[in-house]
Parts: sequence; C-alpha cells; structure tokens
Amino acid sequence: MNREKIREKTMQLIFQMDVNGEFDYTKLSPVEENVHAIEKKQAVQTLEAVRAHINEIDGMISRNLDKWTMERVAKTDLAILRTAVAEMMYVESIPVKVSINEAVELSKRYGDEKSYAFVNSVLSKIARELGV
Repeated sequence: MNREKIREKTMQLIFQMDVNGEFDYTKLSPVEENVHAIEKKQAVQTLEAVRAHINEIDGMISRNLDKWTMERVAKTDLAILRTAVAEMMYVESIPVKVSINEAVELSKRYGDEKSYAFVNSVLSKIARELGV
C-alpha cells in the first residue's frame, strides 16, 4: 500500500471517529498489517495526534476558517483538514507541503467541486500561522 492510500485510509478513520463522536482510533481497525513499517508508523502518528490533540487541531482549523464555522464544514472536508493539520503539527517526518498537496488531492476525490480550493486556502493559512 502506498503513502497516498495510507493517508486516505487515515482520513477515512478520522471521518469515522468523528461520526462515532469518539476520537479513539484504537476502537477501529487502523491500518492493515501488510503496510510498510514507515508508512504504518506515520499513519499511527497521525491518528495518535488526532486522538491526543483534537482540541488544538480543531482550534487551528477554526481560527483559519474565513467566514465559516466548524459546524458548516462538510464532514469529509473536516476529516481531510484534521488529517493534514495533525501531520503538519505533530508528524515531523512529513513535509508540510506534502500534507497540503495530499489533502488537496483527497478533497478533489471526496469533496464537492469547491472543496479542494477551500482545503487549500485553510491549510495555506495554517502553514503561515505555523511559520512554514
């Protein structure tokens, strides 16, 4: 399984945690066993970051929404944003630009026709706030 598929699976688990109302990936089946160790480690780091820092991640997203509230953000877009922000803030092995680019690609696949621009805008603001 390649890194893009791992990130996609991670985003799907974050979506599922949000729907369940509990950000504990250990109650789900995280990442398949046939995944390369480095990719699995990054996925678990991202999931662990969301579990441990959901309030900080959501705060970062909320501060960078322009004329939006968290409640208005589509659940798929929110899962994509949470995945990317968790990587940007807590997974040092993934470059910020990679997190942003992959999030934009996921939003093209899972969001509506405007999702990718929205996700790109929010993540670009977050990158600036992080000083990247």
